[in-house]
Amino acid sequence: MAPVRRHPFWPRLRTAFPWLVLAGILVSLLVNTARPLTNTDTYFHLRFGHEFLQGWSLRHPGSVSTFATADWVPTQWLSEVVMAKTEDWFGLAGVAWLSGLLEVLLFLGVYAAARVRAEPLVAMPVTAVALFGMQTGLSMRPQVFSYLCAAAVVAAWLRTLDDHRARWWLVPLVWLWAMLHGMWPVALLVGAVATVGLALDRAPRTVVIRSAVVTAACAAAAAVTPVGPALYGAVAAVGSRRGYFSEWLPPDWISWSSAGFAVLLAATLVGLWRRRENPWTETLLIALAGVFAAYADRTVALAAAMLAPLAAGPVQSLVRRTAARPDPVRRGERRAVLAGSALTLVALALAVPHTSDDPVALPRWADPAIRGLAPGTKVLDDWDFGGYLMWRYPRLDLLMHGYGDTFTAAELDRNTGLLNLSPGWTDDLHETGIRVAVLRPNTRMAYALVAEEGWSVVHRSDDLEMLRAPRDWRSPAAPVAPSGSG
Repeated sequence: MAPVRRHPFWPRLRTAFPWLVLAGILVSLLVNTARPLTNTDTYFHLRFGHEFLQGWSLRHPGSVSTFATADWVPTQWLSEVVMAKTEDWFGLAGVAWLSGLLEVLLFLGVYAAARVRAEPLVAMPVTAVALFGMQTGLSMRPQVFSYLCAAAVVAAWLRTLDDHRARWWLVPLVWLWAMLHGMWPVALLVGAVATVGLALDRAPRTVVIRSAVVTAACAAAAAVTPVGPALYGAVAAVGSRRGYFSEWLPPDWISWSSAGFAVLLAATLVGLWRRRENPWTETLLIALAGVFAAYADRTVALAAAMLAPLAAGPVQSLVRRTAARPDPVRRGERRAVLAGSALTLVALALAVPHTSDDPVALPRWADPAIRGLAPGTKVLDDWDFGGYLMWRYPRLDLLMHGYGDTFTAAELDRNTGLLNLSPGWTDDLHETGIRVAVLRPNTRMAYALVAEEGWSVVHRSDDLEMLRAPRDWRSPAAPVAPSGSG
């Protein structure tokens, strides 16, 4: 009886599949970043970066609006300064390229973290699904730094689980992270959970002690940035403001990004069940990623970044029954990944001058009309569009924008009450002294101002309109210039 021959197509597909996924990842990153900067939060980060470059103190920063008076602490000032400098040197096209650089670095970091524990056939798809789970957070915002750092920190503790060596480089990493974005406490939680896991896994006592010391040193490092220990207070203040912003609400589990995380988590759990014996450290870190995914819509992307290195090992067990470590990275693999990433960045550099150099498009009337307002004019604006307006028209005094740290709780209540037309909203609006509004058409506020308060439509288009209060509408205060250097 002749032996059964396997068709050569399947081994070839198995070999080629990771590199097909690689091509798909890089093309998607290129498409995602070779386009206009439409996320309006990008623009308030640019504005704040310019304010820091022009003299704001890191310990006592100012405000770009007289309607935001909180004593706040900057948690992502270094990212904002880099963004603003990039805009100074290369314009918005340079900022778009910087966004692409961050996303390519994120891909490389996540893939490297997964590749340690799985072969390319597993590590590349795991990376792709994790990036898909991060899609809502992939824009030119400092949070992308947090995704990269979170994956690196989890991977570091998994390596400590393997070889019982402390990763002291985590201390300077957290110090840097604490200047880039406010999610740096994730490193402390991961370190604490990993230390408990190592103790449950019966690691030598010296390993457990060193792990606890590394985590404590990371906590101390965050307190010696230029902002100082006040950074801890800023972290605590985030929880008090989460109810005002939709991204801090519970996640929508029928969204595509949440589905990406759910698929990766399901594959991880099946792999854990298949392996039967799983270390406590890995299991507890997977549970921590699940907690972050359930905490808020904003932290689903963070959880996906954390889960990628954790998923690689269990998913590897679904592909290969043996528990052997994957083959080391070969020269051809390294060249393919790095060359593909470099070519993506070159292509992006060629594309962004044509695709990303212009800001968000406004109606033809908008720029001359808004720019023609007197410096210090108080303006009622949409919450989500305020970031863009404060960047493009720095001399205006905007009622609201998305940088919630600069507002007191009472000011956030006022803004929320206005947008929801809560009882007393007209009194609150009278007290602001605002007589000009730049709003999205067909919103409740725009309708109420015209239909109930007698405001007139000065300019209107499908996506923006300017309103003015009637002459007899109460205005208790004259315009006051905002305190930002603008």
